[in-house]
Amino acid sequence: MRARGPALGGLALIMSVSVGVVVAGPSSADEPMLVKSVGTQLPVQDLRAMELDEARGRLYLAQGAGSTLPLVVTDLDGVLQTKLTAVTGASDVVLSHDHQQLLVTQDYDRVTALDADTLVPSATYDAPKGACVYSVEPTGDKIVAAFLDCGLGTSGLLIWSAPGTAATVYTDGPNYHPIIAGAANGLLVAGDTGYSPVTTYVIDVSGATPTIVSRRENTGENLVDYAISPDGTEVVETTGYPYEHHSYKLADLSDAAVYPSGAYPADAAWSGDSSTVAVGRSSTGSNDADVLFYAKGSTTPTYAVDFRSADELWKGTLLLNSTGTRAWAVTYDDTYQNVQLLHSFGPAHQPKAPVTDLHVAARTGSGKAKSTASVTVTWTSPYSRPGSSTNQQFLQLYATPAGSTARLIGNPEMTSAGTFTATYALPRGTTTFTAHYKDFENWYPEATVTTTLTR
Repeated sequence: MRARGPALGGLALIMSVSVGVVVAGPSSADEPMLVKSVGTQLPVQDLRAMELDEARGRLYLAQGAGSTLPLVVTDLDGVLQTKLTAVTGASDVVLSHDHQQLLVTQDYDRVTALDADTLVPSATYDAPKGACVYSVEPTGDKIVAAFLDCGLGTSGLLIWSAPGTAATVYTDGPNYHPIIAGAANGLLVAGDTGYSPVTTYVIDVSGATPTIVSRRENTGENLVDYAISPDGTEVVETTGYPYEHHSYKLADLSDAAVYPSGAYPADAAWSGDSSTVAVGRSSTGSNDADVLFYAKGSTTPTYAVDFRSADELWKGTLLLNSTGTRAWAVTYDDTYQNVQLLHSFGPAHQPKAPVTDLHVAARTGSGKAKSTASVTVTWTSPYSRPGSSTNQQFLQLYATPAGSTARLIGNPEMTSAGTFTATYALPRGTTTFTAHYKDFENWYPEATVTTTLTR
């Protein structure tokens, strides 16, 4: 609560409130206390992939193939460090297992390797004509990319042993729309999305000829992602159904664990030490977990975060640090993905919490206008956002003369303009002006502020 001094020509009074809530009640009996997170817009125009470089304090952001948009580098809080204008049209970005190279798929026709320290391109892996490369995984000492059929006659995998050499075209495994994850020991986990049920493969690419080590049919429907634990012992699969995250042992794909998540599974990520797995889901409501942390092999979550109903988890952006104490994810809030909101959260890192910041001021004019009140409400949070009705925010402004009932004199939408002014004919005596905000989803804190004028 704070006050400002009188303005020239009349009386000015201000009352304000700023309220923040970090935790809410658990969304089910099996979930820990929910932590709420408000995203911060990333310095990008589009987004297709994100990679964490914890040692260098960086996030790498790919903005999409077929464009002139550069690869973007931010710090761990999403603050811009640089834009790599020499590296454009990126659809995927990933660090090598030793963290010395950054691999980027560019314009569907190549993989570019950058020195991770200097961010200078150091090597190129060219795709054969007719193969549209869209994702890449370091796998042992090989580089493996998934490609779509752009004239080659089939989709599948490209495997390079060294830059400047021809890729091995492999189509004996997934060959429709491959999803891949690579391990440091040379094993690749792969499956096709776009049709169901899913068949999951483990392919050894360490030798001269790729070899299917194991395969398991019916591992779910609508494949989204695979996440291999850094110790190489298991892989978590994200599928649209069933509504849980199944994990399989490597390399035989026998059952390892089931991490409860609920509808609809959207992503998974491991900590660098393989102690913790985070699972994400989409299309959740407010006050409902979007990301859950589990200790490896456990079915009891240790941490849960809520992004609010309008914020959808951007698939493939969930990342965990080396010890499982801090995570990153991106959300969007409309069907066109026009916003890219970074969230950072975890047991050792409190997220940006929802805050209601509301202020009201009232003043009279001078001379003939001294019987008219000018009432101004300002706010910095929350704001309405485009996308859906659940993103709209409104407040109510009331005038209450002494001994009388309250009268609504304004019901503005809380746009990014951050201000609303109404006039009111002052009766004799004291009038109280009240600005009130309540989120109908009970996600942002409720707030009421008042000020008075006496005529």
